[in-house]
Amino acid sequence: MRILMSAFGFGPEEGSESGGAWRWANELAKSHDVVVVTDGHNLRRIGERVAQLKAPRLTVLYYRPWWIRRLRVTSKTSQFVFGQWQLGLAFYARGLHRQHPFDLCHHISYGVFRQASWLGFVGPPFVFGPVGGGEDAPWRLKRSLPAGEKARELARAFVNRLSTANPLWRWALSRTDLVFARTEETRAMLPRAVQARTILAQEIGAPHGRLPVAKGLEPGQPIELLFAGRLLGLKGVHFAVRSLALLRERGMDARLTVVGSGPMQAPLRALAHEREIKEHVAFVEFLPQQQLFERYAAAHVFVFPSLRDSGGNVVPEALSAGLPVVCLKLGGPPSFVNDRCGVVVPARDAADEEVIVTRLADAIQRIVASPEQWHSLHLGALARAEELSWERQIAHIQAEIQRVLGVPRAADGLLGVPER
Repeated sequence: MRILMSAFGFGPEEGSESGGAWRWANELAKSHDVVVVTDGHNLRRIGERVAQLKAPRLTVLYYRPWWIRRLRVTSKTSQFVFGQWQLGLAFYARGLHRQHPFDLCHHISYGVFRQASWLGFVGPPFVFGPVGGGEDAPWRLKRSLPAGEKARELARAFVNRLSTANPLWRWALSRTDLVFARTEETRAMLPRAVQARTILAQEIGAPHGRLPVAKGLEPGQPIELLFAGRLLGLKGVHFAVRSLALLRERGMDARLTVVGSGPMQAPLRALAHEREIKEHVAFVEFLPQQQLFERYAAAHVFVFPSLRDSGGNVVPEALSAGLPVVCLKLGGPPSFVNDRCGVVVPARDAADEEVIVTRLADAIQRIVASPEQWHSLHLGALARAEELSWERQIAHIQAEIQRVLGVPRAADGLLGVPER
């Protein structure tokens, strides 16, 4: 099958969506002819790496519409550039399709429901996603956030609602043949007719077998807690810091390492000072991927109290190291974690933030109640990572595409597709 993949963010050994799109392209190219179109700014970053690929069925094309060619991609401009790139890509892809027809168009990155792709107008069946972005948490769980983070949350909620009222967004989505949503919350944001052809699925996979494995919990040693991710209010790291303070009040010798940077770093440091645990909280702004993997293996519990992540790549990574995970029952992380590999903490019924803090502390204590308990969850984490491997996640979505759309499987050796 000949597949056109749309991946604005794309690159090897990167986190988040860029690294995920790279994995998708390379996995699909094992059995399909894959043409990835990515943004032109990626050429300087990954052009050399692409040239070294030993994947004869993978072609990477760099495209940037002429009217935004001079714009740099930054945290402030990325969404605007991405929207314009999507619009121009429809015309570019139509030209590619006329030259050498595709059997399927699939948009992977960025995977946000607000920015609908126009690839449904190219011609072949069009698959959108998996996408997220519709996730949220009750405002009573955001009361302690700094003013800037509250403003960010308000702006996002406003943009989400505004997007769903956009007739052009609805028109683009009407041309989708199949949509994958990461969570039920995102599916609920889509037009009712589109929801009917939307399937829940996570595109994130676990790097099973690629990480050093956690060694274990020894009696009497300090409990090492770990968080990794952007330091934004939505990540809920302040809950992890407050839970550590509560655990130490209960007499537990526990420490927390926070890997990441962002606007919440200063408030988190201040919180640790206020709770008199600053010497027990280590902040590490950045680690190369391999060093982060080693941090997983040195920890005992991965704490990820995010309020609205649609996925969370760090969760499957932690599981791949055999690290039990504690997360909130909000957004996408609960789709990775079960009672065999960690604890999913109920959150929507919590009356206030203190309830969340107490529940997180209780969950951590259950995990490390004994070396035997930790070891059982450690084995469960490794087994769960195998179930969530990139190969299995991608194969599952490809099987759904085949089941719903009837496009040819790799084993069929066919290039034609049914009439739409």
